[in-house]
Amino acid sequence: MMTDAIPRRIAAIKDRLSAILSRKPEFSADPATHSFCRMRLQWLADSRAIDTAAEHALSGTSRYAAEQVLIIDEGDNPLTTAELIIAAYITGTALRIKTRNHCDWLNMLCGQPGTDSVTCEFAGPEQHDTALLHSADTVVVTGSNALIRHWRKITPPPVRLIENGPKISAMIICGTDLPAPELILWDTCLFLREVNDSPRFILLDSPMMAERLYSSLSQVLNELPCLPQHTRLHQMVKARELSLRHVLAPDLRPPVYSTASGWGLTLRRTFEPAHWLPYGFNLITGDPAEHLKMAARYRPGQLQTLGCYGRQDLLPLRASRFSRHCDCGQMHNPPFSFSALITPVQNDIRLR
Repeated sequence: MMTDAIPRRIAAIKDRLSAILSRKPEFSADPATHSFCRMRLQWLADSRAIDTAAEHALSGTSRYAAEQVLIIDEGDNPLTTAELIIAAYITGTALRIKTRNHCDWLNMLCGQPGTDSVTCEFAGPEQHDTALLHSADTVVVTGSNALIRHWRKITPPPVRLIENGPKISAMIICGTDLPAPELILWDTCLFLREVNDSPRFILLDSPMMAERLYSSLSQVLNELPCLPQHTRLHQMVKARELSLRHVLAPDLRPPVYSTASGWGLTLRRTFEPAHWLPYGFNLITGDPAEHLKMAARYRPGQLQTLGCYGRQDLLPLRASRFSRHCDCGQMHNPPFSFSALITPVQNDIRLR
């Protein structure tokens, strides 16, 4: 499947990425998220990340690429659709796209009709969902549980359905040291915590390190990007509820809420999602292996990324059911992938 055309396509799509970045498009109103998106695309354009992924995914004959993919993207990461477009250009897959993140730079990435471009059609809001399925052999859906259920209902059985529904991620810190504060802030606050790779809680095996992290984070809450007004109100109500709970049944530290930014902070000994703030840093100290097992019971099959810091021998990763482990600061930066477009073929033929 790794034909001579693929290296040429990789070079062409990298040139197109560089051209897009030279026009300085806006990826997000949040400066940190905008900066991350730009850095990610620049990395794809300048490194061998795409080449390496292609060599791994497209070498050999025991796999094939989808011919027509329908992308439904109601997520909050503007790069989700962009990276699928890049992969589709390289594999020669045709795309039909319905996304709330449709913008001029995505059109540029697809290229102009009649040129060496992605065969790509952007669906309008007036187009019926069942009509969008016409000729599609794969559907990639990113969004809410309700959206996932809708596409499960209407997608015909022969069509491959890839679901990117709500999942949770976390961070684990083991040992007598803490990661640089900016790594924790980067992982937590990018995309204003609206994507699956944002950590919902942070596990620490050392109570002393948990206290240190609680103290340092409490000092920067006011400086974090301001959350939307409706989110701040929701967060404020939850913070007041947790403050009252702490008065009635004290735990390690009271919750902290920033009226300036809307972000918050908790520190507890127990794994109790009902006592977490929706937006912020929920620190849990104690046995991280036991808490990882509780996380698996809390969200079976819905654990995505675990950001890790500490010596390998201290990290209880065998207890983890997260689908990806990475270093702190890299939770939003997975390897480039063709997996949504590629189907492996089991080859049991014996040579005679």
